[in-house]
Amino acid sequence: MTQGSQEIYIATVALERTRWGRKECSFCVSEWLGRFAADGFDGVELWENHYLLADSEEQRRLAESGQIVIYNSYVGFDDDSADARATAAEAIARISPRGVKYNFGHKQELTEEYARNLMGWEKQIPERCVLLCECHGGTVLETIEAARTVFDPLDPDRFGLMVHCSSGASDSAKWLEVFGDRVKHIHVQLRDAESDPSTTEGGAGLRQGLSGLFAAGFRGSISVEFTRGIGKDEDIEVLYKNACTDLREIRAIMGELHEMGERDSC
Repeated sequence: MTQGSQEIYIATVALERTRWGRKECSFCVSEWLGRFAADGFDGVELWENHYLLADSEEQRRLAESGQIVIYNSYVGFDDDSADARATAAEAIARISPRGVKYNFGHKQELTEEYARNLMGWEKQIPERCVLLCECHGGTVLETIEAARTVFDPLDPDRFGLMVHCSSGASDSAKWLEVFGDRVKHIHVQLRDAESDPSTTEGGAGLRQGLSGLFAAGFRGSISVEFTRGIGKDEDIEVLYKNACTDLREIRAIMGELHEMGERDSC
């Protein structure tokens, strides 16, 4: 999560077929931690339900693993969601991730309420954990202008941002140009809805997207959030194989960009 770390994580939501709809857990993340590490992932971005809906033994294994780097939360920030925020804060304190991902809601009239409750939640989150806002489309912070209103007064080391990078054109680099090292994390999504699991994506499109982000100064961490095969007769082994392909592709592109940067600096 620190600038320059260039770590790449696996997001467990990428492998979870119930991520939409029932939002149950179809696998135990702890059983995969060894594979994640052996295949080269630097850590795990944990979908909150893989902890909150797990039994006490699975929760213990996850909390003691030391591999959970980001806690991926979907808590609300309206006044009625105080209990959910407290539950999330308890999980974060036990797991000790370096960052927690969250989103604001979509109701413009509640923007001030969301911001006020974020500040209350921050007091419940351990100091070592960075709060990472995913300024997602469909939320009140989907534009740079709206995000600046909330985050400009706040400590960038404590209140970070995350952006997206896919195999197409993106305006994510603009967020780097405006927010600089407040942008600490990238979600890579190499898939479309109902994507063909055998499709090879990435390549030039991903290289272009990452090039723009690195040129704008990004030196943070990356998660493989989604990959090919999501939404189309999902098979966890196929999804994981594709996520590993994405990991290798990202590392190769990062290596190329690093070499180019070194040559340009000579």
